[in-house]
Amino acid sequence: MGSQGYAFRFVVTLNALHYLTTTVWTVVAKKVGLAKQDDGAGGKPAHVPWKAVAVFTLVSDASIISLNTSLMLNSITLYQIAKLGIIPCTCVVEYFLYGRVFTAKMIASIGLTLCGVALVAITEMNVSSSALGVAVAACSVLSSSGQQLLVRHLQLKHNVSAGALLGVVAPAQGMSLLLLSPVLDKLSTGIFVTDYRWSRGSALCLVMSCSAAVLVNVSQFLVLGRFTAVTYQVLGHAKTICVLVVGYLFFGGQITGQQFVGMTMAVGGMMSYSQASQNAPQKPASAPKASESDLTDLLGKNKESNAV
Repeated sequence: MGSQGYAFRFVVTLNALHYLTTTVWTVVAKKVGLAKQDDGAGGKPAHVPWKAVAVFTLVSDASIISLNTSLMLNSITLYQIAKLGIIPCTCVVEYFLYGRVFTAKMIASIGLTLCGVALVAITEMNVSSSALGVAVAACSVLSSSGQQLLVRHLQLKHNVSAGALLGVVAPAQGMSLLLLSPVLDKLSTGIFVTDYRWSRGSALCLVMSCSAAVLVNVSQFLVLGRFTAVTYQVLGHAKTICVLVVGYLFFGGQITGQQFVGMTMAVGGMMSYSQASQNAPQKPASAPKASESDLTDLLGKNKESNAV
């Protein structure tokens, strides 16, 4: 997407292709036996009502569009602050709607992680923006929190696996974004995606991007089905650290003293959150809830990935 790369700046179209590729994967996975054929209760085929799919698609599309529009309208600082605001927003929703208990240590660990990621991601304090930009940023926080909460909610409510739910919502999301992409991408880039000049390299890069997106989407639904949305967000910030380290090791990037301190704080916050979540009291639920006792193993894998 960058000017030094292939300059494919059509964000909505790219996201649409990501979800359509994921749709193809879910079909193939069932055919070759990599996914269950019957994921519903009592051995019946999984079923998610079309109204629930429509609501999820609307919220998820709003998240994708508002995040990218926020990046276009606002400074990088405000964009990053808005992304950091997803965790507090999700905590509030989980507390009031699901009755989740957040201990003082969990809150402190989340705060340490957010401060660390802020030091890593925010390099200059420039939050100047228009009223429209601030409104879009707020929309991105609410819609992103809603999307992650809905993934877990739908899996528990309709008793479907992550793969089954992804197979239902991915086609709707891919087609809806594909329908919106000509107008939205034209507004952001000034040209239509059909005017883009393809090369062998850009086509290969697109295939690699879509293939990686399948792994991203599948892992997101798996993690959100097993853990809570807050845990997913905390673990997700390991990606920021990993991107920084990979850029330093392989692409000539630089890590400043501020970013190193931030990385240390973020990793410490994630480890502290892992321990605090294991010791936190769990409220009984009618639907099967994910145990967070396995979070240590998952964090261990993230730390190994960062080391690699």
